[in-house]
Amino acid sequence: MKLLPDRPSIEFLRKEAKDLLAVLRDSSPETSLAEAQRALAAEYGVRDWPALKAEVERRVAATPAAPNGLAEALAGAFGLGTVTAAPRPVSFTAMGRCWELTTDRGRWLAVTVFDWITNEQAELGARLRDAAAAVGVAAPVAVRSPRGLLVEGVQDENWRIHEWLEVGPSPALPVSADVARRAGAAYGKLHALAIPTETPMNPYIVWRRPESEWDKLLERARTAGKPWADRLEAVLPLWLDLQTIEAEVDPAELILCNSNLIPTHVRLGRDGELIVMEWDFTGSMTPALELGSALTQWVMRPTVNHKALAAFREGYGEWPAIELSSFSAAISSWLNWAYNAICEAIDPQDSDHAEFAEREAVGVLDRPMTRVGLEQLLEVRE
Repeated sequence: MKLLPDRPSIEFLRKEAKDLLAVLRDSSPETSLAEAQRALAAEYGVRDWPALKAEVERRVAATPAAPNGLAEALAGAFGLGTVTAAPRPVSFTAMGRCWELTTDRGRWLAVTVFDWITNEQAELGARLRDAAAAVGVAAPVAVRSPRGLLVEGVQDENWRIHEWLEVGPSPALPVSADVARRAGAAYGKLHALAIPTETPMNPYIVWRRPESEWDKLLERARTAGKPWADRLEAVLPLWLDLQTIEAEVDPAELILCNSNLIPTHVRLGRDGELIVMEWDFTGSMTPALELGSALTQWVMRPTVNHKALAAFREGYGEWPAIELSSFSAAISSWLNWAYNAICEAIDPQDSDHAEFAEREAVGVLDRPMTRVGLEQLLEVRE
């Protein structure tokens, strides 16, 4: 799901809707601006354009304030200099809120990260990010603390700092052929690096929950009175069927992959350049498994985007064999994301997490991954 920034602009959203209209008219020339606006609103997790405008007004009127001392503590931990302005909120993500910091040494983006993203994990991402930058993949510059660390604990959370970049939003879905081509090119460059790795694949993209856990989740949703509990019950058989699709992986084929180069982790830069913002999920995958994941994110939402698929493949270059089993990692990560989003929606940490998780839960239920959808994608791969 696309995320509204903490300081959104309705004028910018109008431009985004017009850009999306051009993409939608590629396949449906009769599409109206109102339909494009409604599609964009759905990407942001609201029902229609008036609801999106109301959400913008609400956010503008209720801009979050940083916890006392956060900016100074972050500047001290990462050696950023003296804070010269109040921190400004950027956006809320699944990992927490990001902040813009201004000091006498410059501007910075402060990003919270999950607890499992240790310095060792961040170093793995930095290794791939540096190699990618050397072959032309755009990415922000990470800041190390005076201790040489990429991750520091501040006010009971783990943080990363990046040098500030002036960027646009993440691409709206469905993406244009140009954006898809650029995304395919980024994947092609990363896979051409073929950095060897002996690190096991992340359990998040391998492990499948037993049926009993999904049954308990449904029971929890009903007990919590969630209005979407019936939809969860209806889709569970489809998700359990997905879990039967698995891949046998040869460890010798594993390379270091970004593992989460998805539209929400990319920003549009100058002249349409794609800037890959997230590298901390870097881990071991095969090119086919990562491409299987990529296709479900870039060319399958909300439906199979034939022109984007062709452009993605053109940008990538020499295309490996993609089979139904190539979606195995995508299936595991998507189901684990759906499960966690629903859990968070049932019992959120706080109001920010509650709003985010509720929208994610509705999103995965409204547009679930299914075997039929994956098979349709394979049918148009050539």
